[in-house]
Amino acid sequence: MRRSTRLASILSRSRPAGSAMLTAERKQRLLEVLRSEGKILASEMSRRFGVSEDTVRRDLRELDRAGFLQRVHGGALPRTPTSIEHKARQKESTDAKRRIGAAAARLLQPGQVVTLDAGTTPLAVLEAVGPDLALTVATHSLPAAAVLAEHPSLEGIVIGGRLFKSARAAVGVATVDAYRLLRPDVCILGSAGLHPEAGVTGFDAEEAEVKRALLAHAANVVLVVASEKLGTVAPHLITPAGRLTHLVTDSDAPDDVLAAYRELGMEVVAA
Repeated sequence: MRRSTRLASILSRSRPAGSAMLTAERKQRLLEVLRSEGKILASEMSRRFGVSEDTVRRDLRELDRAGFLQRVHGGALPRTPTSIEHKARQKESTDAKRRIGAAAARLLQPGQVVTLDAGTTPLAVLEAVGPDLALTVATHSLPAAAVLAEHPSLEGIVIGGRLFKSARAAVGVATVDAYRLLRPDVCILGSAGLHPEAGVTGFDAEEAEVKRALLAHAANVVLVVASEKLGTVAPHLITPAGRLTHLVTDSDAPDDVLAAYRELGMEVVAA
């Protein structure tokens, strides 16, 4: 179903006859607030619209189920626009990922031990590493393992576990335990969303657990994300934004958006 059709459906969902238009208008205004202010607080919307917080929360639940926002404690935030499937993500923001990958690769130094996340943007970092840069790279990503096999100067450690086919990566207890034994200089991390308050988030609970192990003991954590993911959230928390030492994104990100992350102490690179 097209997004506009789903919106029409959710706005017109049945209510008592006298309140149907008010409900539709309220939901539309909630989405307008989200677009303009970047978040929704249920308590504030209750006062603004003259309705109960329960009514606002009900509206947010319905808009969440329809895919227009992500409910969080106390309100809602923009939902990440990225896809869950690795195959679909390969077609998203391809030029931005190449630029991000090249910029992040320039942060790496000879001799470092690097943990590399699964996903198309971390893969772009690995693909941008020059032929003479000697690193040790540990990864649970199948596509990344294939790149390591062909790279002339990279030492590869392939982390195993249960195969998560849609992500082209390993997950599970074995994967988590293997990462917890490493003390990397750098973690190259991907995510579905990044928000200065909600943190780094992902779609899948098992993937999120692997990502937490991936970065747990890293001296530097470099998050690589396209600008369209900034200010958005997915269901599972990976880490607070303050844990990041670097954010590498593309130059489409507005300066005021990037300023919020610089204020958290991370180095921001807009490729």
